[in-house]
Amino acid sequence: MTRCSFREIYLRTDSASLDLHNCFDFLGFTYDCIARTVRLRLVADEYATATPPRSLVVEMRGVTHLSATPRDPDIPFSEDTCLSAVGGTASSDPTVAGIYSEVPLGWHHVFTFMSGFVLRIGAESVWLLAHDI
Repeated sequence: MTRCSFREIYLRTDSASLDLHNCFDFLGFTYDCIARTVRLRLVADEYATATPPRSLVVEMRGVTHLSATPRDPDIPFSEDTCLSAVGGTASSDPTVAGIYSEVPLGWHHVFTFMSGFVLRIGAESVWLLAHDI
């Protein structure tokens, strides 16, 4: 387990910076409302390097907010797996798609996908739980 953060299209740890837009496909997420955790699952795509990691599980702990904005029905479903951007917004601000920024403590993470789907998560911490490095 490693503490991590998001910036633009990257997942960053102390030792790595992983391009989630070009090298990983989003598989989905689970929400445990009792534990107040959201787990995001990603897998390396055909553009990823041959070196690990090939899959990721990111856990957001202390969830205070979880919401989603609908996808654009005119865009192919294949675009639901492609992350467009990750950014942050103050918890009191409206959700805006396509933001690019670091996510300060206390702000919400906003995950925007190429299909227009937007996932907004307010959490106290972010951890890289499982990977095959």
